[in-house]
This record gives sequence, structure tokens and C-alpha cells, in this order.
Amino acid sequence: MNSKILNELSAHCAFALNDEQKERMVADLKLILDYVNQVHTVPTDGIDPLVHPIDIGYLRKLDEPETSHVENLTETESIEKAEDFYVVPKVIEP
Repeated sequence: MNSKILNELSAHCAFALNDEQKERMVADLKLILDYVNQVHTVPTDGIDPLVHPIDIGYLRKLDEPETSHVENLTETESIEKAEDFYVVPKVIEP
């Protein structure tokens, strides 16, 4: 990581840095990249990948089908209905 690479990145990301910010950013990015390189050296052979390092279970709502009452709600607010369709004012006049 150097100033030239940082200048190219900042141009692509559309943000401007002064010289002091550039020096700090280069130093920070070097630390991050050094850490990533250090992580890559850890032997992981025979270790199954984890979805999450902490076993907290499934927190999302299960996707189960439910009866929808949207038709009944819209029916009460609709002015006019033709078979299974709702009649609405024309948006585009011929």
C-alpha cells in the first residue's frame, strides 16, 4: 500500500484526502493488509468452515405460508370491481 494506490482508490471512490489524511490512511490500510496476510498463514486444514463463530441458533422467522387477507382489505376500499379485477381511473388517455 502506498500513496499512488491510495490516490487511485480515492479517485474511484470519489472522495478527497489531504496529505495528513493520506498518510494516516496508508498506515491504517497497511495494518489491515498485514493482518489479513497474517490470517492467511493460519493452518486451517481439516477444519470445517463455520457459518458463525458463536452458536446462537437460527434467529430469523421461519418462512411458513400464511393466508393473505389483502384481497378483502382492498375490496372494502375499492370503488368498482369487475369479476376478479379492480376498476381504476385511466392513467393514460388514448
